[in-house]
Amino acid sequence: MKCNCEQNLKLELRTVMYTRSVMIRHVPVLVCDHCLTYELIPSMRPDLKKCVDLLGPDPSKTSFSLTDYHELANLVYEVLAEGEYSEDNVKRRLDYEIQERINLLLDLYRMAESMQDEVWFEEIRLRLSQLSVILPEMNVFHADV
Repeated sequence: MKCNCEQNLKLELRTVMYTRSVMIRHVPVLVCDHCLTYELIPSMRPDLKKCVDLLGPDPSKTSFSLTDYHELANLVYEVLAEGEYSEDNVKRRLDYEIQERINLLLDLYRMAESMQDEVWFEEIRLRLSQLSVILPEMNVFHADV
């Protein structure tokens, strides 16, 4: 993906402050090293907004990791924590891990459905939806590969 300055964006995890009292760690963002700008991955915006909305209008001082609430943030964290990769390798590894996690969640989805466990079923459905919205964006990530 390209920045407005035509440089390639790279994937990083950042800490985002909401108001002055809430610190959200491990937020996947696209960063331009050239013009020093960053933006949240577009498909993450609605889910991050939901997390923030749960805090209420006047949240007390708190800190949390988005990896605890969002499947994609968790996968990005796992891939980046594995070690130093070139940007191309990170993209390929993340694509692979997303596909593998979707396959695992689909298997669990079938199991939860067969067990008629509605709570587990809905949890898995949410996790799948958090991953499925990134798939069109992954094609953009691979445009430069």
